[in-house]
Amino acid sequence: MRARFQFLLISVLIFSTSILIAAPRQSLVPGGIALIELDRSDQTPHFFFQGKPVLISIIDAKQFAIVGLPLSLKAGEYFISGHWGEEKALQKKFFLVANKEYTIQRITIEDDRMVNPYAKDMERIFAEQKRQRKAKNHYSRARVDVNLIQPTPGIMTGSFGRRRFFNDEARRPHSGMDIAADTGVPVLSPTDGTVVELGDFFFSGKMVYIHHGQGVTSLFAHMSKIKVKLGQKVKKGQLIGSVGATGRVTGPHLHWSLGLNGTWIDPALFLP
Repeated sequence: MRARFQFLLISVLIFSTSILIAAPRQSLVPGGIALIELDRSDQTPHFFFQGKPVLISIIDAKQFAIVGLPLSLKAGEYFISGHWGEEKALQKKFFLVANKEYTIQRITIEDDRMVNPYAKDMERIFAEQKRQRKAKNHYSRARVDVNLIQPTPGIMTGSFGRRRFFNDEARRPHSGMDIAADTGVPVLSPTDGTVVELGDFFFSGKMVYIHHGQGVTSLFAHMSKIKVKLGQKVKKGQLIGSVGATGRVTGPHLHWSLGLNGTWIDPALFLP
């Protein structure tokens, strides 16, 4: 009886804790986000981090700046700066970032061309990278519903930030979340937005960029099918494509990157 009581107590505590964990959640590490409460509500805030405008949102009836922290950020003190409304006086709000060591991931790719592209591939890759940078930095003043939904059912691998080696060759850290699912499983938009880029890319396969507003952008890669068009407006939960294994992959899954103020952050921080 005592063991059963302890089990029930632990279950209640876990359930209660899960209710209290809201999204987005602050994580003051590289690849995380800073939630900075703004102490005024009488004027529209205009704040920036490292030259990029940051997301402003209402959470629990309070106004916050939600700041994306680049994976390349070093531990230390940082700040956002800005002003309210038409006022010209600059304000600074400081926060501390701690260090985080991400794990190493070693991946074997059978097609070596996907690790070391041919010279004739590079022109295509450079052109695609230019399009991707433009999509990543797209900005509009649209309000953002920050209560995101997971774009596809499946197993979230927690691979964000891992230092990756393809066929023992170092590559950039993983900039998104991988969700393992079967080919054909629907992919949904995590919140409202506009399709700002799409296509079949060399490394990322069939890919879609959706801008949600105020510099918040989702990237969906390796899909088998794309069900939206460039410039199309989509609603939260709307079908945008299906899981696949296109581009540089070892099996079917969805790669989902989430960007704030021009940098990729851990999408899990925006999921309940």
